[in-house]
Amino acid sequence: MAEFRTMVITNKGQALIAKMLGGQATINFTKISLSDTALTDAQILALTTLSGVKQTTGISRIIKTSNAAVQVEGAVTNSSLATGYYIRTIALYAQDPDEGEIVYAACGASTPGWMPPFNGVSTSGCFLKLVTTVQNASSVTVTVDPGAVATIGDIQDLQEQIDDLQAFLGYTDSDIYGVEADMVNRRFTRLAGAADKTPGADFDDLDPWKRKRCNVTDGGVVVAYYGDAAYSETGALTQAVEVDGVTYAIGTKVQVMVEQPKFYYKVVPLLTEKREGEKGVHMRKGRYYVSATKKAGFKVHPAFVRNGVEMDKIYLSAYEGCTFDKSASAYNINDAQTVDFTASTGDVLASIAGAKPTSGLTQSGATRAGFRTLAANRGTGWTQATVQSATATELLFLIEYASFDMQSKIGIGVTNKTDDGASNMAENTGFTSSLGNATGVATTTGGWTVISYRGEENPYGNIWKWIDGINVYNYGEGSVYIADHTFADNSKSSPYVDAGITIAGANGYVSAFAYNEDFDWLFIASEVSGSSSLPVGDYFYQNKATSAYTVARLGGLWYDGSSAGGFCWHVANASSSRSRSIGGRLLYAPASAA
Repeated sequence: MAEFRTMVITNKGQALIAKMLGGQATINFTKISLSDTALTDAQILALTTLSGVKQTTGISRIIKTSNAAVQVEGAVTNSSLATGYYIRTIALYAQDPDEGEIVYAACGASTPGWMPPFNGVSTSGCFLKLVTTVQNASSVTVTVDPGAVATIGDIQDLQEQIDDLQAFLGYTDSDIYGVEADMVNRRFTRLAGAADKTPGADFDDLDPWKRKRCNVTDGGVVVAYYGDAAYSETGALTQAVEVDGVTYAIGTKVQVMVEQPKFYYKVVPLLTEKREGEKGVHMRKGRYYVSATKKAGFKVHPAFVRNGVEMDKIYLSAYEGCTFDKSASAYNINDAQTVDFTASTGDVLASIAGAKPTSGLTQSGATRAGFRTLAANRGTGWTQATVQSATATELLFLIEYASFDMQSKIGIGVTNKTDDGASNMAENTGFTSSLGNATGVATTTGGWTVISYRGEENPYGNIWKWIDGINVYNYGEGSVYIADHTFADNSKSSPYVDAGITIAGANGYVSAFAYNEDFDWLFIASEVSGSSSLPVGDYFYQNKATSAYTVARLGGLWYDGSSAGGFCWHVANASSSRSRSIGGRLLYAPASAA
């Protein structure tokens, strides 16, 4: 492979820079020449004429890389080359107002590159990207040769422009599904493949929505799916199962999870509003798209990436978390406040039917960090729910129902109880067991409405759920920091990354989400002047003024009424907080087990 040394500015080039700095000239780059003459850096410094020139090309484009440097691009092919040669020197020319065209800079080869002659069949060539100092990049002009070969950069830029234009005008592909959310006019419009669909059956056969309840062992093996004879929601197999030649005996511990296939997404901001003194912008109108396959401009949803490793599937908990008591070798199904939160040797977070979700009624260990430990105690790859996994559910619901308001589209959930002020009043898990993979509601013996979204019971209501991977640095600032592995509280250090947004500074119903292109998948409120129905219908809680970090929980609880919902984020608690109204839920990410 050819290798070239750093560009050396010739004496003539340095003289031109001096004229430019003195206001006597601008730097106008004109062409690039390739030569088979070998030159040292000292020889390049004194170079006035380049010998052995074999090919010359016009300049395709110039990019300002800093206030003192530019990147000049061009390309050459061998389509008219009868004799091959070694590229030993590449020279960049510029126009001097006094001396005419000069060799401005050049670079010599450490390892020369071979340019073969044209063989009459296939064309070879090279893409030239030269970075050089100019001291004042704003004083650089470029002569663009209309006949110059388009560079890779040109083609990539053109494709990006086409992709952006298509996204703005709207996709029509039948395998892309989208919705336009107009927060100003409070209107939602189905797009592309979702345009003629209605929620439910129309989405059942679309890969991103093909969620399936299943049994997953502590080692991450799926041993049964909903509907299989061996499928169990008790927390253990009731009959032996053979998978890939391995037999899993009766009594093998299994969790009830929801298999979520990987999907790609794209967010297109159509109308944003600058936030004075804040990070990010208000998303006033935007389009949200999902596809099962990689499309131009689409990104894999971050729920399927863990520490740089991409996954084809993840496993969400079907039910809110109870615990498995290791010392008693039994599931804690009554929220007994005896949970052992010791790392590795302590109790384990679980997802089974027929259990009251574990809470922090009296036990001090039931913080977000405590639930993190309980989840990790199950084994490699197991965590509690993350901001990435939660937003995957949010995005799929938004596109399927063309709404942010899960309560109005599915059901109010367990949100309308009268609180007793003393106990964990959450309903037991498993009332939606008969719904399987479907979305719907089930009524408890007490008349409460338990909901499920495609196998995931109570993504909102009943009890708050801790969410990992997101920390809020408040101190009057309210910056959001995100990580997808090695979770910790009270941190904005690596692997946490600044999401480039700040939260709303008041509590209230969401009217706009904060937007930053690099974290366009987040649904964190930047404004709270909405109502209990539109444009989102869910409440946002914050503590921006506090001089502390805060952690996140999602969904609301048994008495939150219309405030609750799948987009109801609460980021007001210190990491030391625990409550009878807060629990957690499991997540299994296979990449973490690799």
